[in-house]
Amino acid sequence: MVIREYTEQDIDQIIYLNQTVFSQQEHFALNRDRNWFEWKNLKNPFGKSIITVAENEDKEIVGSRIFWAWKFKIRMNEFLAYQPIDTVVNPKYQGKGLFYKMTKEALNIAIQKNASFIFNFPNQNSIRGYLNLGWNYVSQLIWYVKLRKVGYFFHRNEKAENLYELEDYEITEEKIKNIKFTENYDGYIKAIKSHDFLKWRYIEHPFFKYGIMYYENNKKQIWGIFSINNIGKHREMFVVDIIGAYSLIGGLLKEIKKASKEFDVSIIYILSNPYIENSRMFKNGYLKLKNKNLVCLPLNLQIEEKLLNYNNWEMFGGLHDAL
Repeated sequence: MVIREYTEQDIDQIIYLNQTVFSQQEHFALNRDRNWFEWKNLKNPFGKSIITVAENEDKEIVGSRIFWAWKFKIRMNEFLAYQPIDTVVNPKYQGKGLFYKMTKEALNIAIQKNASFIFNFPNQNSIRGYLNLGWNYVSQLIWYVKLRKVGYFFHRNEKAENLYELEDYEITEEKIKNIKFTENYDGYIKAIKSHDFLKWRYIEHPFFKYGIMYYENNKKQIWGIFSINNIGKHREMFVVDIIGAYSLIGGLLKEIKKASKEFDVSIIYILSNPYIENSRMFKNGYLKLKNKNLVCLPLNLQIEEKLLNYNNWEMFGGLHDAL
């Protein structure tokens, strides 16, 4: 068995392996193809993914490991990070340590690229593997949740289908041109956002369609980016990104409420972050829910303490590749 970095000749086998294994496990019905692969791993404005593969004696790719590139800012300093995603091993080769070997090889490459940390969001089934490899448990992810229809909980584990028709809310290049990005040196860990990032992450996404809304007051603006999924007779809304003046979060919540009624949404999810006040959310009918986990492997020890405190992260749904 050979563990190595992928080459262009491996791409079709990687896509086939991912589609074959993941299609039975996922919340969404997705059809991976070359467009998906290139969008995710080659066109990312933060850089190309690190991809390692396991190749058997017949030159077949029986495992692959993707580290997704990100760039964050803490005050005025930029940090390269990677997020492990889409780990897949042919069922015939599971239990042979390929997860560990591919991860170790990807980690060595990340260190060579001067990455400052590795982070990801494992579920309860996979978290143990990361802790055994030296990742640190940071926290469960904390969500604000507003339930509009109780029946949703009886269907939430069914296959979801992204809603493609978002009417006047559809995100476009023309709309995101109006977003103003302001620097804030408060010391939180924040993904670097730009018009290029928004275009790649939300407009060019090969599977999901996103909507956008905004609220303005006294020349200040706040923007919310969201997706809606059909699950049986119910719909779930994920507010995946919030950009702008958080002091206007009350106005944005009104716009979210309006859109949720228009699309007859059963439940709304928003990831918590340090800029959102609990009291404001509770007054608007949101409760807290913990789901999935944040784990982190600091490589730059100067920021280790900051990375391991969940309260330092400006968390948002767009960090998660499956939202």
